[in-house]
Amino acid sequence: MLVSPSVRALAFLHRRLPPPPPPPRPHLLQRPTHPAPPRSAMAFSAEPAAEEAEEEALPPVTGPSEVTAEEWRRWGTSSPLPAAVAAVVRELLEMEAEAGQKMRFGGVGSKIKGDFKDMEDKKHRAVYQTLADSDKKLQYFSARQIACRLLGSRGYLCQKCWLPMEDCMCAKLGSCNLWQGIRFWLYMHPKDFLRQNNTGKLLWQVFGIQAAPLCLFGIQEQEDIMWDAFQRSGKGKVSFLYPNKSTTPMSVKDLKFDGLNLSCDHPEEDVKDEPFNFVLLDGTWSNSAALYRRLKSIFTLTYKYSAYIA
Repeated sequence: MLVSPSVRALAFLHRRLPPPPPPPRPHLLQRPTHPAPPRSAMAFSAEPAAEEAEEEALPPVTGPSEVTAEEWRRWGTSSPLPAAVAAVVRELLEMEAEAGQKMRFGGVGSKIKGDFKDMEDKKHRAVYQTLADSDKKLQYFSARQIACRLLGSRGYLCQKCWLPMEDCMCAKLGSCNLWQGIRFWLYMHPKDFLRQNNTGKLLWQVFGIQAAPLCLFGIQEQEDIMWDAFQRSGKGKVSFLYPNKSTTPMSVKDLKFDGLNLSCDHPEEDVKDEPFNFVLLDGTWSNSAALYRRLKSIFTLTYKYSAYIA
């Protein structure tokens, strides 16, 4: 193949010229030129970047002091404000006043940050040691988790979709009426409460808080409401949606009550008495196992029967 002289000259110069110098290394104290990612982008980072999201600091707590009943309901529940949660919030605010500094939260779950964290950690450990009953310890653990999330999410998360205000997706969600013969119960671990990537919240956002009520693990007021609803419906109208290798999987086509098949469309007047209750466990696999054990033990004590597992 013939090569033109101009091409041969360029190749010769390329071999004779020294390589270009490397770009200057930035000084260790030099600020990066690219802008930092927005807080909302960090919150939705992938699993390997979880540590960066964990260190994200939220603004200091501002606005009203104690959590009101109205504020509590706006997070997606129709139940009264739990007494244990209100008590923990009050303790945190009293500690804040004594310390003379604002509480700061950050990371997944709105964890307390800074010097205030050490003070609060000693306080809650001391209280935890005084509780001899395991159920009381669970209630205090859950109340503390929820109280920190309530205070740390003020003015930051949308109270309906639990996403940062700038990423609110409420306008993109549509509502749907659920047949009155069915009620979904979202039994949620407190570590998933107000978690931005939680998907269980879509149930009541779509069907409403009456058709898909929230029940938080270890919160007595909400658990009592759920147990009472199960007792009114009866043994045959409660199912836990949880995988179990030792049982035969069931479909909605297999579930019948009041002579109706749940997979068919029925007018509201066909519904008799109480609805069929589906309990969905919302948490990580390890936390869901704890939820399931609690449900199973309470049902065994109350009804002395094994609930259907779909």
